[in-house]
Amino acid sequence: MYSKINFHNLQNIELIQFIKSFLEVIAKADPELLKIKAQYDALLAIFTEMDTFYNPELANKLTKLVQELDGKRDQALLAAESLLHSIDNYGDKIGDYNYIKETGTIRKMCTRWKDVDELTQALTKLNLTPWANKLEEFNTQFDAQYMERNELDAKSPDITMVEYRRKNYDAYKAVLKYMEANALLNGIEPYIEVNKSINRMVEKYNLVIKTRISKKEVTELPEETTSVD
Repeated sequence: MYSKINFHNLQNIELIQFIKSFLEVIAKADPELLKIKAQYDALLAIFTEMDTFYNPELANKLTKLVQELDGKRDQALLAAESLLHSIDNYGDKIGDYNYIKETGTIRKMCTRWKDVDELTQALTKLNLTPWANKLEEFNTQFDAQYMERNELDAKSPDITMVEYRRKNYDAYKAVLKYMEANALLNGIEPYIEVNKSINRMVEKYNLVIKTRISKKEVTELPEETTSVD
């Protein structure tokens, strides 16, 4: 009835937003009408604790800035129609690398453009020196913000966050199972729109996960139970 989502592959900030959106869907449909008030309240309580603990406002701000800087440096790469051979030495899809690999590759590439006279002259002749400087600037800014975001994540005790993730997973699963049971016992009518909303939401987050995996970005999430049956 409900689409599955792999909690393990959701980053902490994404998990917080996912549970928040899920609670909003249930609240709009009325937990009492769905006969899951107790399960909803249990999930809301543990989610509120996790949300307060993780301090998502600052984390979201940093993540958004990191993503914006990543987009700017990718656009700078796409703007380069010259020096193609030099860029190709580092791969033909640098913008698709994971964050860490892309940062290191761009750093090496920009350093080589400065150290090799032939490449430095090529940049000058093609009026691409400002572009190369801007790419290096975006890359340096990105590296700094990425490290700051990781430091923020590191300040959250891993054991405590793992516990919050598992408790939210169990509470989320309980809400779904009670709705499925009530639909079988009392009819599916009250649950049709809720089901559609939840599945649309799950599809959106699964796409986020799929995109990240396709870019082979390494996450630092702990091992835990995966999907909701």
